[in-house]
Amino acid sequence: MKKIILLIFLTYMTTCLVKAQQDPHYCHFMFLQPSYNPAYCGTEGMINAVAVNRTQWAGMTGSPNTTTLSVDAPVNFLGTHSGVGLTISNDVVGYEKNFLAKFAYAYHINVGTGLLSIGVDAGLYNKTIDGDWQFPDEPESIFGGKTRKMVFDLGAGLLYKVENLTLGFSSVHALEPEIDFSEDGKTYLARHYYFTGAYNIPLANALLDLTPNVIAMSDGNTLQFDININILYNKKILGGVTYRNKDAIALLAGLTIMNDFRVGLAYELGVSKLRKTNIGSFEVMLGYAFMPERSKPAQKSRSVRFL
Repeated sequence: MKKIILLIFLTYMTTCLVKAQQDPHYCHFMFLQPSYNPAYCGTEGMINAVAVNRTQWAGMTGSPNTTTLSVDAPVNFLGTHSGVGLTISNDVVGYEKNFLAKFAYAYHINVGTGLLSIGVDAGLYNKTIDGDWQFPDEPESIFGGKTRKMVFDLGAGLLYKVENLTLGFSSVHALEPEIDFSEDGKTYLARHYYFTGAYNIPLANALLDLTPNVIAMSDGNTLQFDININILYNKKILGGVTYRNKDAIALLAGLTIMNDFRVGLAYELGVSKLRKTNIGSFEVMLGYAFMPERSKPAQKSRSVRFL
């Protein structure tokens, strides 16, 4: 009976891809772009490291807790302008644990006054089912012991950046690898598509920078999107608000320390029926970006990815 319950749950996860959050989703999505679009790697011309921890639906038993680390840097590979990146993500949802590690490469091409980047990433995705985990209000676990499965994962993306505008399109889990737990059930990583856009709006007050950001995610059947507006004061203090369609509203705050270190916080309040079961979602972001003095570009403070 327990295995039947597990199989039903895995099937539900497969048929409700976006709502079940097969892929983690962050309020700080604008700072983690290389994790879902490899074409972003190296396009800022600096070494950039960002780590975000998200506690979703706090107060709900078995609610998701996710940590993602993204590092990217520009490189000169065989005489070509390129970028490389590394993403490590650990996602825990009830009795399910997902670990992803992938490497990315992006090739940069100057197109007119803009930059076109083409990226690919590849890595390993490990899913573990903890059979000793108990459903809320149930005295017994799902089944004894743990079972795990590792699969190869592949993604690709495009980026175009010109002046203050940045547009991106990518696909993750391109091969839709099947995760087969044999008699315990099976699922798969559904292919997801991402579209991102950001525009730095010049203001009369030189101390203020206004940047709208948008991200749309789809599995080909269901669409979810975030609309965000961030305002940056004196290149150091950030405040923002995000709306996620039919799901949540989030407030963001951040601070840049010594021009290189960044810290950010976010609080997300649900607007769906789930809001009655939890006290909201919380995120903490830490970031560090630097570049050798000899090559620091003037546009560093204008990046849509930095506070």
